[in-house]
Amino acid sequence: MAEPRRTSLLERSAGLWSRAYPRRWRFAYGEDLVGTLVDLAGPDAATVRLRDGLSVLRAGWSLRLREHPPLLPWLAYRLFERRLPARYRSWVMDDLLGWSYAARGMAVGLMVVVGGIALVGVLFPAVRQLIPPDPVVFLAIVSGPLVVQMLFGARYWARKAWRRHVGGWVPPELRRRSERLDAQTELALYRASLRQGRGGWSIGGGATRG
Repeated sequence: MAEPRRTSLLERSAGLWSRAYPRRWRFAYGEDLVGTLVDLAGPDAATVRLRDGLSVLRAGWSLRLREHPPLLPWLAYRLFERRLPARYRSWVMDDLLGWSYAARGMAVGLMVVVGGIALVGVLFPAVRQLIPPDPVVFLAIVSGPLVVQMLFGARYWARKAWRRHVGGWVPPELRRRSERLDAQTELALYRASLRQGRGGWSIGGGATRG
């Protein structure tokens, strides 16, 4: 869900204010919002009016807070990939497209591996002899495969999680280059998927069964 490049200072200012809204919302409606802010600022303005910018900031963060899941379901999703209720689908979409998804997966995996090794070491003292005494070496050995997975498999795991938690249309960032379409078609498919709901559209634009 890449955003278009802004040309003028006023457009860049409007684009900056629009980032108060979630990524997925900006992809669908960001251009309309930027155009509105530019029109409100007037032809001679260099930046968006502060009043309009603060209004966008308030509305965008209100939307983010309304869409965020409660603490316990959020923890279950974060730690165990538990599916959230359908009303948090939009929040999940933004989370899977964020830069932190792969890093979070690596951190959780690292905690699970280290915790498991520590537990085995407590239950079976003889195993401790196999653990390197230097903590730096130990962490390097444990985290190495996870780092490789994050660097080379992040898109695959995010795409898999998207199909599990969201379904339907898959963003171009998570697909192979050969499966990507032009920007206008992608936007039309995305908006159609929002109207149809979960699993309502395939990437080719045809209806699918949810």
